[in-house]
Amino acid sequence: MTECPMPRRRTIFKELPFDVVENPHAHRLTMPDLEAVFVGPKRYVQSDRYKEFGLDIYNFEARPDDVYLIGYLRSGTTLTCEIVWQIGNDLDYEGAAKDFMDYRFPHIDVMGTLEVTRHIPKTKTLTEEMKEIIHKYQQLDLKGLSEREGRRFIKSHLALSLMPPHIFEVGAKVIYCARHPRDVIVSLYEVSSFFRPNGPQAEFKDMLEDFINDAGWNCPYFEHVKEAWERRNDANFLFLFYEDTIKDKRQTIRKVAQFLGKSLSENQVDSLEDYLSLEKFKNNKSVNCDQLVKLGVAKDTNRFIRKGKSEGWRQYFDAEMKEKFDKWMEKNLQDTDLRFPEK
Repeated sequence: MTECPMPRRRTIFKELPFDVVENPHAHRLTMPDLEAVFVGPKRYVQSDRYKEFGLDIYNFEARPDDVYLIGYLRSGTTLTCEIVWQIGNDLDYEGAAKDFMDYRFPHIDVMGTLEVTRHIPKTKTLTEEMKEIIHKYQQLDLKGLSEREGRRFIKSHLALSLMPPHIFEVGAKVIYCARHPRDVIVSLYEVSSFFRPNGPQAEFKDMLEDFINDAGWNCPYFEHVKEAWERRNDANFLFLFYEDTIKDKRQTIRKVAQFLGKSLSENQVDSLEDYLSLEKFKNNKSVNCDQLVKLGVAKDTNRFIRKGKSEGWRQYFDAEMKEKFDKWMEKNLQDTDLRFPEK
């Protein structure tokens, strides 16, 4: 394992150390009303609002006791976040039930947080409960994160190279969650309708083309995962595969507990495993985006927490899609020893 470097004076960047350029070619099937930009030498696809907030994110001041959960979209980050938060908070099920996941484990990708309130239908009459949800989201900007007391649990879908470098300088804990890209694209397709309560459903074949041609949000996918894979042996870094978690939650629970310096009894492991069971998780209003449904920006909580298993891609891919996808995978795995768990 690579040792953690000694903390050094934090660098404040006056400008991003990489380019942010217009991206007229990105297809907007998952976020159709946002323009896109290419970010950095690997040309990650981001909302054009990154031009406004990217530098602030990059300059975010980390703390040594922070915990960051990072992963490409739909890679099992919600389940992993709950595992991490519960272990980090000594299995506080009652505390978790009081606040939705975005509040307990907020995104540093501040653009997504701000989009929530922007998408509330203008015809919506706000109840007191809805006003409270909005108030909580308004506290999740970078200023709110900076001022948050106690140990911070922070989530991101950004690639590691776009994250604040200070995270690695202070020795904060970083967990990366990866998932087989075949299941990622299927999950992205299914959840796209969840965030389009009044919009049309995109065609799967079109989303697949975007994905393998690096035109989807946060693409290129393989560069995103490879960055983390290259750090897998670093101190204070834990690389997890979603497939391994689904196959054996107890093993992942123990890995995370050890990584966070927590000791769990067998009864506690039993308790957390039961809490994370698929049916309970799908009906857990603190993790299934129930608050977004109440605000009218999403339409069906059961679409966000889906089947909780891998290999569901087979019912979506025809022979031509599979052949094209397999060639894309083979090409992108040539220069790495990264391999995804297979059944």
